[in-house]
Amino acid sequence: MTLGEKLREVRKSKNMTKQELAIALNVPKDRIKLYEIGEENPSEFYLTSFINYFNIPEEDIMSLK
Repeated sequence: MTLGEKLREVRKSKNMTKQELAIALNVPKDRIKLYEIGEENPSEFYLTSFINYFNIPEEDIMSLK
């Protein structure tokens, strides 16, 4: 599983849209799309925000980088 696939899986498991996540993390919706499809790599700040927001183990995400 790629990092983008994991990000999408976690978001969908919480029944959130890209728009809802974008608002929650103060990230443009289009940027989330790019992360999820693997066209852009998320910054450390975004990854940390994502991990904290969803309260998931850091290893689950960082191991996919």
